[in-house]
Amino acid sequence: MERSDTVAVIDVGSNSIKLLVARAAGASVETVFTHTIETRISEGISEAVPELDDSAMAAGVATIFELYEEALGYSPVEMQIGATSAVRDAINGMDFAMMVMAATGIEMRVLSGEEEATYIGRGIACDPALKGVGSFIQMDIGGGSLELIRFDGGEIQKAISLQLGAVRLTEMLVPDKQVPLSVEKAEAIRVHVISALERSGFDFNPKDWPMVATGGAFVISRSMLAAKQGLKTEESPAVLTKDMLRELFTKISLMPLVERITVPGLPVARADIAPTALVTILAVLEYAGREEISHSFYNLRYGMAAAMLGVSGR
Repeated sequence: MERSDTVAVIDVGSNSIKLLVARAAGASVETVFTHTIETRISEGISEAVPELDDSAMAAGVATIFELYEEALGYSPVEMQIGATSAVRDAINGMDFAMMVMAATGIEMRVLSGEEEATYIGRGIACDPALKGVGSFIQMDIGGGSLELIRFDGGEIQKAISLQLGAVRLTEMLVPDKQVPLSVEKAEAIRVHVISALERSGFDFNPKDWPMVATGGAFVISRSMLAAKQGLKTEESPAVLTKDMLRELFTKISLMPLVERITVPGLPVARADIAPTALVTILAVLEYAGREEISHSFYNLRYGMAAAMLGVSGR
């Protein structure tokens, strides 16, 4: 199991905490081991003064330590822990970082929105399925934020982070997560997302540039669609159309939470925010003038690993 050329990344997201152990493979990154644990640390992220809950921080540190110990089994030459929107926005984010430091001895990096978007962009450049695709728009949606990256000629031209994560919007606009998502609430989310995109000034043109998706919301959407076909997520088609996503949204939004948690491919921990995530995705595709989006597993973790390994991804 031991390798001297591996690196490890622990990605502390708003909904889940993920480990990647990787090594260089030419100009790209090869997965050695990966593990994701659903651990939501982002409750209360939509408050005027966001603050991480004590129990959420304790759960987060426990998960990080579990993944840290797993990573040690691969003897990485370097390990980094990176935190995103939930920790970045929380008034006590540095307290959480100190707890992580005490547990692991590693100083957790709290990434800025621009750093997060840039690493996500660098990660997507490592996807062999996109080799030769030089110009595209990337979208990553998490619990706290949504990142948009514009690639032109294989280079990041623009990267922005918007406060449009699924946990954040659910807390802001869905007062009762136990009941089906009403048409009115879904429209309020759509309007909020469209308005934020308009204010951002992000350019989705030209329309023939493809869109590429990363992030948990897309993994879960693809997982639900795969389960319907009796496939594993990674075996299912990577291209998700608006019609497929709209049908999926209609199905789960009409269910109360107690029924939604039984949907194959939908983790219980994500069932409360899944309708909001799908509305957000559909709103972005509507604003961008796209009928489909391609999913990639190469996200933030891969970008951080690429930087540590000194590979370009292209």
